[in-house]
Amino acid sequence: MPALPVNEETWRPVDRVYEAIRRGIISGEFRAGMHLREETLAGRSATSRTPVREALRRLASEGLVTIGDNRRARVSDFSPHEVQAVYEIRVRLESLAAELACARMTEEGLRRLTEINSRIEALGPEVSDYTLTHFMELNAEFHLEIIRQAGSRQLEAALSSAVVVPIILLKHYVWGDTVRIERSYQQHREIIDALSSSNSHWASACVAAHIQSSRPVAAMGLFTPE
Repeated sequence: MPALPVNEETWRPVDRVYEAIRRGIISGEFRAGMHLREETLAGRSATSRTPVREALRRLASEGLVTIGDNRRARVSDFSPHEVQAVYEIRVRLESLAAELACARMTEEGLRRLTEINSRIEALGPEVSDYTLTHFMELNAEFHLEIIRQAGSRQLEAALSSAVVVPIILLKHYVWGDTVRIERSYQQHREIIDALSSSNSHWASACVAAHIQSSRPVAAMGLFTPE
């Protein structure tokens, strides 16, 4: 079994383990429902079980890991109902975040959003495991930046896991090879334009429409893209 990819030597052990497990979940190495054994993860990351346990608790708080009554950690699995609930939370609260961010948006915030979106554009329209993984991470960072600009710790706490969870949903349950990176990039550009204009209603509507455009629908018990 290969070692976990943890090259960030300056990180604390718990941060290295957290990032390694998170990458494993995003890449699909750790599949939904898979038992994450503390002793195995500790051996692969050359650390003790204490930072592994703390990393798993952090991932559980983000919704990526589920810890049962027996304290066994597993990669979270999601029912169709849970998927729809996550998207409903995002539509309602992220549109509010965009509305609040309009009044507080700084030049630096707009610069960061533009830079993130430029990196998405640079991925190109072709979909591969590499572009899909990097797109999802950049897309999450784009949305989290808007939430941070809203200036509400309560809103940020409520949305942080709802933004991260779709990384796993989209990778393993929804998009497959049908990701429309270019469409997302264009929608992000309109969101940036709305935020820079300080038009809160426009920004809110753009974010809601953007999230709705990627919402999966339940059909015959399977997820299919719109």
